[in-house]
Amino acid sequence: MCVWMVRTFAARLGVWRLAIFLVSALWLACPARPAQISMSSHGGPPLITITGEFDFGDVIKFLRKTEGIQDAVVVLKGPGGNAVAGMQIGKAIRQKGFLTVVPPSTNCASACALAWLGGLPRFMAQDSRIGFHSAYFVKGGRPRKSTAANSLVAAYLKGLRMRRQAIAHITGAPPERLYWLTIDAARSLGIEAGIYTSHGITSTLGKAPLAAATPMKQPPSGMTIKKATDYPGNDVDRLQQTTLANCVLACSDSADCKAVTFITRRRECWIKSAIGSAEPRDGLISAIK
Repeated sequence: MCVWMVRTFAARLGVWRLAIFLVSALWLACPARPAQISMSSHGGPPLITITGEFDFGDVIKFLRKTEGIQDAVVVLKGPGGNAVAGMQIGKAIRQKGFLTVVPPSTNCASACALAWLGGLPRFMAQDSRIGFHSAYFVKGGRPRKSTAANSLVAAYLKGLRMRRQAIAHITGAPPERLYWLTIDAARSLGIEAGIYTSHGITSTLGKAPLAAATPMKQPPSGMTIKKATDYPGNDVDRLQQTTLANCVLACSDSADCKAVTFITRRRECWIKSAIGSAEPRDGLISAIK
């Protein structure tokens, strides 16, 4: 069954030979059970939860579940699994502009951690356990670091615009143990991550956009959402590759912001200090105070 899933997934990508290599070279033992992917909505962006070990089939399930969705929060919980699956899900998360969260007192290691890095932005709690180790193969019953496989992981991280020191740290961890990422380590390595608690965001690291780590049940107090509407005005800032939730909350937290306009196709947010009259515009969503 596992080999069939590898063959099916690789055929879709046109990289069957590469997939065979990865199965033998990466830490890609196929899990006994695929991860559970669930979706719920509370009046805001959908909440997508991935729990368990990653498998090739989970990539297809994730893509199907998120088809047509432009805003979502992805909650990750799992010990690892198939690294290629983790990277493919991470790429999909980045392309869609989804936010990722590892909740408090929760493990997200190996393939799960690689997927978490795809978040835009990403969040972790003080006691989240996000673990990385280098790619390896087993020889003589012992894990051996694979330089070739690690180069593929490094390419994925470069695609996410990870800093050089972060890539070296993640791919340099010994294969026989996990390197656990902390808030302080994330800061020192330049890995942008917001701090999440059960009550929401308490602060952010680096230049991660302000956002809620849980879907909004309703817009922040004093903000009104206007679909298919633009408010021309004085643009003072722009957030790129973001979400509607991030866009609205960035304005809510700024005393100078009077309104925002979110361009859905480009996932781009324009923050405005003054606005004129409303104009109908398909593909735009505005929020005003």
